Amino acid sequence: MIELLIIYSLNKRERTLYSLRSDIIEKFGYFTRPSIGTLHPALKKMLGLNVLTVRNDFSQGGKKSTFYGLASGAMKYFKQVFDSPLSENPTLFFTELQSKIAVLSLLSEQDKLEFFKDVSLKLESYRLDLRNVLEDEYIKLDIYQECLLKKNIENVEKYIELVEKIK
Repeated sequence: MIELLIIYSLNKRERTLYSLRSDIIEKFGYFTRPSIGTLHPALKKMLGLNVLTVRNDFSQGGKKSTFYGLASGAMKYFKQVFDSPLSENPTLFFTELQSKIAVLSLLSEQDKLEFFKDVSLKLESYRLDLRNVLEDEYIKLDIYQECLLKKNIENVEKYIELVEKIK
């Protein structure tokens, strides 16, 4: 999902790798703080797919700066990545969900409606699965597991409320 944040950040202007990282942390640091080691391979992949452009500039002192920008096919790639299914892994699911919500402004109104419909179903299904585990008399949970399960149910319910609020 880092590709979504990269495209969002480059949507307004070209950036260097460090400027890109700073912008992502500034805007999305409440749920992700990508390292240079995370961004660099993503940029390399996106360059290989012709999603990004690269421009080298030299200062008067001869220092090279590399600027990344969006190529003409960037928004098509953005939509392709955005439309990829959310992970079944709960840890990844919530990070991916936040990434997608954070960049919604780049989507058309129709695409936003489709996203809300899909994510609402996914969240309802996830909540049901969690409740079923909690209520299953054959699954023996200790007090800590039960507390975590209840906390996850609360989190899912908060995301359901959030999606309903921003629809």
